[in-house]
Amino acid sequence: MEAERLRVAMFSTLVTGSGAGYAALRVHDALRLGGADSTLYVGRAERAKHPGVIRLRDAEEGLQPPPVPGLTIFSVDPPGVPDAELDRIIARADIFNLHWYARFLSLRNIERLSRSGKPVVLTIRDMNPLAGGCHFFHGCENWMRHCSPCPQFIRDDLPLPSAAFEAKQQLWDFDNIAVVVLSDHSRELVKQSPILGGCRVEKIPNPIDVGIFKPQDCNRARAALGIPQGKQAIAYLPSFSSAVKGAAQAVETLLLLANELPVGECVVVCAGDLGEQLNVPFEMINVGFIADKKRLSQFYSAADVTLIPSTEETFSNTAAESVACGTPIVGFEVGAIPEIAQGVRGRAVPVNDVEALATALTEILSGEGGASPSELHHYIAETFSAEEIGGRYLRLFEDLRRAALESDRVHAVAGLGQEEAADRFDKLLRNYRERRSREIGEERAALRHERHSLQGMLALVARAGRLFFADNRAFRRQMRSFLSDRH
Repeated sequence: MEAERLRVAMFSTLVTGSGAGYAALRVHDALRLGGADSTLYVGRAERAKHPGVIRLRDAEEGLQPPPVPGLTIFSVDPPGVPDAELDRIIARADIFNLHWYARFLSLRNIERLSRSGKPVVLTIRDMNPLAGGCHFFHGCENWMRHCSPCPQFIRDDLPLPSAAFEAKQQLWDFDNIAVVVLSDHSRELVKQSPILGGCRVEKIPNPIDVGIFKPQDCNRARAALGIPQGKQAIAYLPSFSSAVKGAAQAVETLLLLANELPVGECVVVCAGDLGEQLNVPFEMINVGFIADKKRLSQFYSAADVTLIPSTEETFSNTAAESVACGTPIVGFEVGAIPEIAQGVRGRAVPVNDVEALATALTEILSGEGGASPSELHHYIAETFSAEEIGGRYLRLFEDLRRAALESDRVHAVAGLGQEEAADRFDKLLRNYRERRSREIGEERAALRHERHSLQGMLALVARAGRLFFADNRAFRRQMRSFLSDRH
């Protein structure tokens, strides 16, 4: 009956790009394809309209910390969605599915959802739900206790991470929260979590668009990207913005590989944030950042193997997309890489074992009689199709909705002890916001002073000239920012 059609309210900070937001959008589309009435609420504006995607314009991101070189972003609790708006969403939905919600939903928002009597499903897209503010651990194990001390939060005198950790433990109704992990590796991490370790956990990986990510003619792909036809090509998508993406490990691995293979017969093809030239003896070809999914499919299809040196992952779209294009992978045993890199599909080795990673590359590049690209694609199409993943989400949602309807448990509001934890957290959060607001004011004043000085004006003109010739869109954005600051 139409009245029984499952109404899903999904939340994701954004849906653009190729990471967590795009994966959430793919789940949303898969749910609608499966017959669910899915609405995806986002916190940031989208360039193009997409069916069922609604931006919550009243949601506030808050005063976030500046990025720290080498670290993944750290997020403090935002003001979030106003209660009245959230209550309207709660009234319209049967179930809530939270994806990458940092800097969008607040702890109190999630408390309100979890105590609504309707099931909440957290899809773990990074480690933020398990911790007091970080998005990846960078080797820290304090998330298994109380997030204190926090090596990523630079204000040592302000124990906000541990307060956020405790507030999650105290305020959320975990009897009404289920967790979706993208890989066996993430499942093991969730089991160790003092926050989510007691929740029901289901593994449902990301859906992959196998209509786009599919094998293309290798010779044509190489000709289009300027890759020599007679050499073996290693695809690599570098990122120097976070150490967990493994840029240092990639360089070490390629230096070791140079001792095993003739340097002149191999080329490394990069696509992405190549902040600096890799100091390796192989020929390097940088095709630049690739936003278009079809061109990214071409990039994978042109290679003999894809190197994925990430030391922390929840899934790895790169791994699944590469194999879908018929190109095997090598990487560390994180996320879904060890599940995807089985047999002819690639190799997965222990984290930070660069010698093993170099050996794995050698084996793939030297091997003969591997599977055909169509066979690799078939595995991804069978395992990660929208129909398969959407169906698994729907079965989980229906099961949770049925259990919620049959339950007579009272979803109480937070008690006195829980409110004490919330009060401590709120007090520290107010302290942080006051400091950060002052810092931002001082930074803007210093920037305005610099721009009005002769030296600053000359630097601005030089930068504007570079941007104009390199990237007209960035030029226009910078000029709008400059003019707004002058008024």
